[in-house]
Amino acid sequence: MRVAVCGVIAEYDPFHRGHARHLAEAKKRTGAEFAAVVMSGSFTQRGMPALLPAHTRAEMALRCGADIVLQLPYAFSVREAEYFALGGVRVLSALGCVTHLSFGCETEDLDLLLRAAEALESGEMEEAIRADLSRGLPYAAAEGKALEKRLGLRPGLLNAPNAALALSYVRAIRRLRSPLVPVPVLRAQDYHARELQAWPSASAFRGAILRGDWAGIEQASPPDALPVLSRALLSGLVCPPGGMDQLVLQRVLLSSAGEIAAWPGVKEGLEMRILKAAQGARSREELIRAVKTRRYTYGRISRALCHGALNVRRDDLPALPEYARVLGFRQSARGLLRAMQKSGFPLITRLARAENAPLDARADEMWRVLAGLPRGDTFRRPPVIVP
Repeated sequence: MRVAVCGVIAEYDPFHRGHARHLAEAKKRTGAEFAAVVMSGSFTQRGMPALLPAHTRAEMALRCGADIVLQLPYAFSVREAEYFALGGVRVLSALGCVTHLSFGCETEDLDLLLRAAEALESGEMEEAIRADLSRGLPYAAAEGKALEKRLGLRPGLLNAPNAALALSYVRAIRRLRSPLVPVPVLRAQDYHARELQAWPSASAFRGAILRGDWAGIEQASPPDALPVLSRALLSGLVCPPGGMDQLVLQRVLLSSAGEIAAWPGVKEGLEMRILKAAQGARSREELIRAVKTRRYTYGRISRALCHGALNVRRDDLPALPEYARVLGFRQSARGLLRAMQKSGFPLITRLARAENAPLDARADEMWRVLAGLPRGDTFRRPPVIVP
């Protein structure tokens, strides 16, 4: 009998009680014996360095329900929802033993997600989407508005952050003809909440960590993950949000319009807006605020600047992931890891042994520079093994 393995695609920036709840619920609903997580590495979809190192976040997850944690390559972790989802689904599908994909969502109506994915891929809404794009709406908002009209939905339902990502997961499964069975789990917290709640948002948790609010940290962190987090914080393994300011501004000011135009996410003359705004910007945040419009969202600009800061060009990004990095695993999941290694999909353990992972090595080394830490650990660090 085939063992059920539930896949999860995440950032865990950082891992909190809501994530632990989702892992437990995902295993329960799927009857899975194992949970395999594909997680962002040193930089996240926001176009920012993760607050904590990838191996620290992986260990927190492994102590709270995950059995194996793999790293999603940089080329897909710092991307819009379509490619973030495509990269994660590709990795999980290629391993050959993952049976389900669970994700948090503002709706648990899988039939709705499936109908929405089918509608988008039919091409019948392209005219409505193009019309709203011409009025200056971002693509995601235009897409959501067209879906609302086509399916008779309440406004904003599929524009909510996790619903939009859930829809991207379903579409990626269809696009790749993946055998993964999607399993949405109702999200118990507000994605954008700034204050700590019973089920905290990642942004609220990051805020507590940056403030040194230990009471809030203890409230938001699962008990089994708290010692890992505390050890990292006391060791100074934190990359502050402002760490990228000077790097981004310097990269823009030293780049020509043609060089900026080659950054992923930059097109339609956006490079000229960036260059003009950089003349008066004193921080990365000021630069983004000066460049953004209804059409060019904060996230899109942030990711483009991240790519530029790391000297990543559009041509550096592959169509699909070509490998994944093993960040850690539980002893009880060694057999599952061996099965994954036999799938034929390359799994690497140390970047020093992986000449095909230059972007991830660069991103990991840059994370340490921005955090004020010595370089080199990236190439030596083996996977975390949890009893």
